[in-house]
Amino acid sequence: VPVGIFEQPVPAEDFEGLKIIRQGSMYPVGADESAKTRYDVMRLIKEGAVDYVNIKLMKSGLSDALAIVEMCNSAGIGLMIGCMSESGIGVSQSVHFAAGTGAFTYHDLDSHLLLKDVDPVGFRQEKDRQYPILF
Repeated sequence: VPVGIFEQPVPAEDFEGLKIIRQGSMYPVGADESAKTRYDVMRLIKEGAVDYVNIKLMKSGLSDALAIVEMCNSAGIGLMIGCMSESGIGVSQSVHFAAGTGAFTYHDLDSHLLLKDVDPVGFRQEKDRQYPILF
């Protein structure tokens, strides 16, 4: 299995552990749970703890997400956009955010696929293709 990112290999509060793993890893190390706010990401960047940051809009909100994109772009840190347990509506906002910024290397926006019922709005998936439902 080709590895793209070694994501969050330590508990969220273990910034030093991320740094140590990054220094010894042959794979890029990414923060997810450690990167809740812009202040967390600023610390991760200052400490040289990560190669990537996973932004989840439900975790950080839009204003922190925009700040994180700018900080990571300035520092040469890669970006991934992910989701938590949101429906197609929540995933749609992340898709628009990712497309609008053009800043993300990796996209993990699949939580809507775990829902039993299909959303009346948001994303629909057919034959491994996703597209927004427009009204």
